[in-house]
Amino acid sequence: MGSTQRSVFRFWGRKIDSTLEVTIWDPPNQLGRKVVSGPVPFEGTIKLESQENGTQLTLVGEAEIGGFFKIAEGLVRKQLEKQLDTELNALKLLLEAGQA
Repeated sequence: MGSTQRSVFRFWGRKIDSTLEVTIWDPPNQLGRKVVSGPVPFEGTIKLESQENGTQLTLVGEAEIGGFFKIAEGLVRKQLEKQLDTELNALKLLLEAGQA
């Protein structure tokens, strides 16, 4: 709890640099984080639950889109969801192949 991490990624050609703080720490069940500095206020949790054939990952988050991205909020939301789905599917494949 209280640990921080730096997150840097690109979105629509722009670099998004943020610092996140751990708000929930319950390994291996749950992780919560919030942005404490950066252009997009965000808070979210990741929950992992054992299932019959594997593990269910549930990601819940809220972000306040503003600045440059506010004028295209609907498009931003859809693009972020698509990007996250792509990244989570890639992670799933790596984990199933035993390479992560």
